[in-house]
Amino acid sequence: MTHEATGGVGGTVGAFNFIRRVGFPSTPEVLSVFLTLTLLASIVALPLAGVGLQAAIFFPLIAVVIPSLLGEALNSTMFLAGDKVLSFRRLIGLEILSWFLLVVALPVGAIAGIAVSNSTLWADGFFTVLALSLPIRFLTIASISSVSSWKKFVASALPPILSIRSFSILGPSVVGLTNVDSGLIVHGTAAVLVGIVLSAAGVSGIIRNVERSGTPQVRDSPLTLFRAFLQHWLKSDQEPLEKRLVALGTQGTIEGSILGFSSAKGAVGCVVVSNFHPGPYRDLGSAGLPSVLKASIERSKGGCAQVPHGISNHQLNIVSQTDVQRVIDRALEEYPTVAPIHESSAMVRSTVDEAKVSGQAFGNVAFLTLTLSPTDMEDLPSEVAHEIEREAQARGLTAIIADAHNSLSNQTSITSEQARKLVEASVKVLDQLALARRSPFRAGSVGDPLDEFRLEDGIGPGGLSSLVVRSGTQIVAYLTIDGNNMHTGVREAILEDLETIGVADGEIMTTDTHLVTGLVRSALGYYPVGAHLDVGLLKQKVRETVHHAISSMEESTAGFSKFSIEVRVLGSEAFQTITSFVGRIASRIGRQFFRLEALTLVVTLIILFFP
Repeated sequence: MTHEATGGVGGTVGAFNFIRRVGFPSTPEVLSVFLTLTLLASIVALPLAGVGLQAAIFFPLIAVVIPSLLGEALNSTMFLAGDKVLSFRRLIGLEILSWFLLVVALPVGAIAGIAVSNSTLWADGFFTVLALSLPIRFLTIASISSVSSWKKFVASALPPILSIRSFSILGPSVVGLTNVDSGLIVHGTAAVLVGIVLSAAGVSGIIRNVERSGTPQVRDSPLTLFRAFLQHWLKSDQEPLEKRLVALGTQGTIEGSILGFSSAKGAVGCVVVSNFHPGPYRDLGSAGLPSVLKASIERSKGGCAQVPHGISNHQLNIVSQTDVQRVIDRALEEYPTVAPIHESSAMVRSTVDEAKVSGQAFGNVAFLTLTLSPTDMEDLPSEVAHEIEREAQARGLTAIIADAHNSLSNQTSITSEQARKLVEASVKVLDQLALARRSPFRAGSVGDPLDEFRLEDGIGPGGLSSLVVRSGTQIVAYLTIDGNNMHTGVREAILEDLETIGVADGEIMTTDTHLVTGLVRSALGYYPVGAHLDVGLLKQKVRETVHHAISSMEESTAGFSKFSIEVRVLGSEAFQTITSFVGRIASRIGRQFFRLEALTLVVTLIILFFP
């Protein structure tokens, strides 16, 4: 068996962290930070240069705060009106970034002025910060906004121009800054105007370079794609990004198996295992399909459904919500309507080094769960499923195979040797199941939404689903938690805890939902189940849910069905290229941006100090 290592997709964490930086706190919080930043810089620095406290308070209001607020208000209502991302709140966030160096420049200028007997040197610091803010203003608006070029130019230049004009006109008369001469104002104005020209030209070159070099990589306009990512990320508007990803995708076949349980009273529950991948991220495409499919089945068929992670990877991310709904509709259409399976085997296990496989036969249907826990594990290659299915057929069995996806603490990939061991352990389980004695069974299924936890904690809306089966004297529990993998060691802790209420064996699985991705700053871009929550509380909720499921067990039968459907998918190569590029574009732009900042600084200093 030969595979390349497979697993997490490189570049996604960097992309998530970069995009997250575009978000800002609420408008009152942003305004408070902006006001505090400018006042602090002025009050600390200007008295050192002989400026009175009243003037030190009025200076940032006249020269920075009021012109910036006015400029961004005009931008948000006129020049950037209707922009999907750059709202007034985010534009004020941009002002914070633009003026942040004022905290350093004003005190340094004031102290340097004392040393060289120049009481206006702090004003040169003000002009320098204003000039240095120009590249970041032009670059931010040019790369994020979708409005016309002339509007971007005006929006980038308007707040700085208002600031320097307000300082020039109102500074000496209103604030009383009589020690600032007209020559300094002329030189400062010239530095800003030259900076506007340099920034506009430099940013235009950066944008052209990114478009020229990036388009062949992502087969689309990189910045248009980037803006669509931001629009989805920050405004929850899926449509623009979805349309572009559909165009970049390919056709793929989604397959699924449903093992449904029922009693004389009706539906007990079911296990749905499919090869779709819950990606690419957040609520885009099939990222939240496990919980949506679970809810749809429960509403339509009754009982408690669980949708553990099948053997799949980013090759089969469903792109559009239309196709997601088609998959749900097909699963509902093919849900087993009869339950001819009256007997089951006990659960059996096999281990080959770190590879662990459990299996239980319902008639000739073998339900297998695969894990490497407590070794880190990620998505398994599809060849694993194909080989196990062939081995099952050779023994007169039909296999449903769940990737338990329940042990992760660091980014990792499945090696070909680990994949081989999982297949070997599965074959040993199939050998046992082919000969295992069957007997009537009882089943009970109960869910818990786990409302105590949030997406940021790693728990999706599907919560916890439990299925308990009693065959003979053995009680086994199958648990699925709507999360993206599980923190290493939590699986073992839960299984050990369940022994105290009479559960002989079982497995804890996760759905691999990507609704939890990109919400937190972490090494993985999300928290696996148990990495950022009260594990004791989680164990308690699991124990209570399983206990209720045991109490509700009834004589049951099972039905089995399979389905398949052609949909548009975003293959792993395309997904990795796109998501990695979102992260790399920041690095590429950053290098060119710092060169532009250095040039702007040199020109500004020459104009200010070498007239």
